[in-house]
Amino acid sequence: MEREFTGISRNKVDGKGRVSIPAKFRRVLQNCDAEYARGEPLKMHITFGDPTKKHLECWSADSYARLMSKISRMKSGTDAQRIMVYYYKSMSDTVTLDDTGRLVLSPELRDKIDLSEEAVFEGHGEKFHILNPAQADAQADAFAAILEDLAQGAAHFDALSLLPDDDP
Repeated sequence: MEREFTGISRNKVDGKGRVSIPAKFRRVLQNCDAEYARGEPLKMHITFGDPTKKHLECWSADSYARLMSKISRMKSGTDAQRIMVYYYKSMSDTVTLDDTGRLVLSPELRDKIDLSEEAVFEGHGEKFHILNPAQADAQADAFAAILEDLAQGAAHFDALSLLPDDDP
């Protein structure tokens, strides 16, 4: 049973902002919603408040509930708690997918990430990102540069060597 968002997909966005969520992401949304009942529309949470992020963060119901639980345990009234409430509660939306697995992105959300004709979906474990293709390509180039720096000139560097050695 798929419980994490993995992989990258590019899907068309129509003039009304409708875009299909990748099928394997829809399975995760279904599997990671304790309240989901067969035949009901899938739902997800989109967070969009952090101005430093050039993507939309999308969460399953269960992962968003865990995030909300962490935020509720923060010391009330601190700058950190107020920022988290603003970015992840105020600047968020709960959306449902239509029966074909499509989502309608508002003009404001499309403008935030400069989205027009195509959207990139990137799996990031408990969440996934929606971003424009140019941003996805720039990010991939930046990661390649970081990996090259980490390799320190080694011709056959294995990124798995970056993982800690401890076994669970």
